[in-house]
Amino acid sequence: MKPTPRFGAYEADGRTLKINVDEAKTIRALYELYLEHGLIRVVKERAEDLGLRSRRRVRRAGRVSGGTAFDRGHIHHLLSNPIYAGRIRHKGQVYEGQHSAIVDPVIWDKVQQTLKDGAAKARGTKRKAIRSPLAGKLFDETGDRLTPSHSRKNGKRLRYYISHRLVKDRSRKHPDAWRLPAEQMEALIADLVKKHLQRHDVATRLVRDLPASDVTAKSANLHAIRQTTQCLHLIERADLSPGEVSVRLCQTKLTSVLKCDADRINTEELILMSPFRMRRRGVELKLHLGDAPSDVDPTLVQNIVKAQRWMAMIIAGKTFTEIAQAEGTSKRRVQDIVDLAMLAPDILDAIAVGEQSEGVTSDRLIKSGVPAVWSEQREQLAKP
Repeated sequence: MKPTPRFGAYEADGRTLKINVDEAKTIRALYELYLEHGLIRVVKERAEDLGLRSRRRVRRAGRVSGGTAFDRGHIHHLLSNPIYAGRIRHKGQVYEGQHSAIVDPVIWDKVQQTLKDGAAKARGTKRKAIRSPLAGKLFDETGDRLTPSHSRKNGKRLRYYISHRLVKDRSRKHPDAWRLPAEQMEALIADLVKKHLQRHDVATRLVRDLPASDVTAKSANLHAIRQTTQCLHLIERADLSPGEVSVRLCQTKLTSVLKCDADRINTEELILMSPFRMRRRGVELKLHLGDAPSDVDPTLVQNIVKAQRWMAMIIAGKTFTEIAQAEGTSKRRVQDIVDLAMLAPDILDAIAVGEQSEGVTSDRLIKSGVPAVWSEQREQLAKP
């Protein structure tokens, strides 16, 4: 029996098949993407991002076929074809073949089970699609598009926007790439748009030579746009750079909302700018528009208060053991915390109002130690 695979990852070699090395890489990449994301729709999107294409063939009379992006049906066919696991299908049954496998049979079996489970779920329940409304609209300072991505933690799906180079070139490190929590990013940009549209003079600023009789009606149309999805729908492009975000509203969509001719829209008012800040505490990342609000670390403040109290007890002649017994804690804990009492006054003031340098936490100070010299503390801990 001579298998005739639809996708050219094999070439005829006598009575068996040999692997086409270049095309096999594409097959393995599709399987890896499916194992990572579990949705053919997402695999299709990621395959396009990675530039994966079907094999290009030049047929008789110069007719060219293939070399195009994969559609969902093609991907499903590739993922369910046993030939890539070194097997063949005949009359509904799957048998071991004589050719080499491109995909580990264990992986192929796992993919089949996932496909089966997904199909059963789709038949049994109506799954709500999770969309990324800024997809294709968000760019970083290099001009690289931020593409939707997700991960799972404790069974919860977490969405992100990541710089496209993280997807396209995974073999290299990209220290300047962005990876932002999607819901926070969407809420911040939507809020920026909403505040702009809620201004009392927004209609007269957006529409040139607007008659006074039309101001109330057109202002009401703009003020009615409040939901996050409505605000993000109006965005044509958003650009991120360290410390700033720029949003350009879509002239055509605003023309529809305002019911006016496009040439009457004041294009200068379509550009929204705002300071943009990111603040990390441990693994948690918080995004802010405008000046980041003070973010007091209550644990750090409480430990500093303890340290100052324990230092006063040491000066009064108490030992670490005596302090631990009096405070109901361990001697080691007292030794770890008490050094926080040695922080410079200006660093203490910054911590008290939440203006300390990013990453300055109790854990970091305990693990790294607090330098005895204040100038060294400022060098290590103060904001640049």
